[in-house]
Amino acid sequence: MKLMVYIALGLFTHLVIAQETDQYDHEIELGTDNDFLIIYTGTDRYYTYGINGAFRWRNKENHFVAKRFKKAQQSYSEININVEAYTPEYLSDGSMDPNEDRPYAGWAYANYAIAMAFEHSFVRLGDDIGIIGPDSQAGGIQNWFHREISGDVELQGWENQLPNQFGINLRGKYGFEIKEGQWFDIYSTMDTSIGNIYIYGRPMVHFRIGNFQPVQYSVGQDNQLLGNKNQKEFYFDTGFGAKLSVFNATIQGNLFDNDSLITQDEINNLVFNGYFGLCFLRNRTSIEFKYHLATGELKSSEVNRYASLSFAQRF
Repeated sequence: MKLMVYIALGLFTHLVIAQETDQYDHEIELGTDNDFLIIYTGTDRYYTYGINGAFRWRNKENHFVAKRFKKAQQSYSEININVEAYTPEYLSDGSMDPNEDRPYAGWAYANYAIAMAFEHSFVRLGDDIGIIGPDSQAGGIQNWFHREISGDVELQGWENQLPNQFGINLRGKYGFEIKEGQWFDIYSTMDTSIGNIYIYGRPMVHFRIGNFQPVQYSVGQDNQLLGNKNQKEFYFDTGFGAKLSVFNATIQGNLFDNDSLITQDEINNLVFNGYFGLCFLRNRTSIEFKYHLATGELKSSEVNRYASLSFAQRF
């Protein structure tokens, strides 16, 4: 009889502890990048939109990647689906500006990544697999949005977009605290990509003002799943940096094709970029809104502006 009581008490204690865990195990996120979100922008151009959805889950201690990083305190895995569209600037009737050199390009891909939190830093490793070209459906989505939602003219030129090609990229990102504080901090990130779609390295410096968690658990870098259930964040986030771009298939086409429409002399290999925005997290829900600017990747291009908005729910 006593044995049964001890077993019952043990099971009850286990259930109570499991229910009182201070972290969520899963998260769903939906987001978009779009110059439509900037009210004074009158035209789509360059990186004109992106749509994405992500599912994240906390990893067990014996995860095959995380266990190779002995000092990692915890980690999560992520699968996301993305569609991105790139266009030249166009005229009021939807036709391509004859002074523009940038081709139309669509890029649709799936990504798997793992993010790991350390004492004062984080690491994210992942890979993209997808297709660039008409099969991405990026042009059809954009013209549907213009026709059914925004009331803008449909773009004339997607029929001449870059042809289909399979794409794969390996990506990595490292972020670490530079100056920690209660209401203000500075941290840095370095992200890289290598593959037949993008080859680049991009260091950035970031500043936060407000109520925030350490960067390895914070909304601003999509690490909130590793934070506690009751954590709250509301802060102003800004950053700037430079991207050393070696290759960009959405401009240059096929990496292995010598018949590129864009010559190397027309490309800016050093692109300066920055952003500012707000990050919010309360209990399960997080929201990010950021305004982005980047100098042109072609010497004939103007500054590219767009905004990003995302909603995530932990459970």
